[in-house]
Amino acid sequence: VIDLAKLPPRAQPAIIVIKLDDVSQVHGNVHATWKRVDEALAARNIKASYGVVCETLTEATPAYAEWIKSRQASGRVEFWFHGWNHRAHDVEGKPCNEFAGWSYDGMKALIDRSQKAALDKLGFAFATFGPTGCGAPGPNLDETVLKALHDDPYIKVALYPTPLDDMGKRVSADGKLTILDRVWDMNLESLVGVPDCKRLIAGYAANPKRAYFVLQGHPGQWSGGRFDEFLRILDFLQSQNVIFMTPSECASALK
Repeated sequence: VIDLAKLPPRAQPAIIVIKLDDVSQVHGNVHATWKRVDEALAARNIKASYGVVCETLTEATPAYAEWIKSRQASGRVEFWFHGWNHRAHDVEGKPCNEFAGWSYDGMKALIDRSQKAALDKLGFAFATFGPTGCGAPGPNLDETVLKALHDDPYIKVALYPTPLDDMGKRVSADGKLTILDRVWDMNLESLVGVPDCKRLIAGYAANPKRAYFVLQGHPGQWSGGRFDEFLRILDFLQSQNVIFMTPSECASALK
């Protein structure tokens, strides 16, 4: 157990980007657990970001689309591009993750289709993306895909699935795309769908010089005690006077 009074001092408050994956609707309404999480964040005036799987927008009810549009317009939540269908695709008989294995033109077509769905249903295009992990062998993201995302006129920010690597440095070198990378031991969840406050505190204590943290979670799996653990994480972060930002705000602050 870490004594909170003995946490290493920080020169500046940490910036926190809350990255929540797979916002969804059930029977035409916002998923109940997602709604609960959003309401908790709103009650605390905490900014966050929610990943949209764009194929779901083709079935979006007016009420669900309005829920997204109103939050995006408020500035409290930034919705981001989380793929077209969150599924693996076949490349020469082998499964690849959704953001790997494409030709440049193939990925550009998927991005264009997704941005069109957002513009048609929501009235805005995504400025940020984060890759999906579909359980297929190989990387979640490759350089051809990252270059196609870089070249999209709307996308300015990448929520990277790993610490910054050479691929990310190359594609972001011209400054058009800002990469927000990850610190593995500082996260909302220890396993997918399982918030873990003790692990997050340990990760925070281990990285006192880190300017920002991207914290990933999957609210659709946060029922019962998992939701309570998420609230404990928010209690801790607020006790540290962190600055909650959307991905686009964080990218601007780092620049």
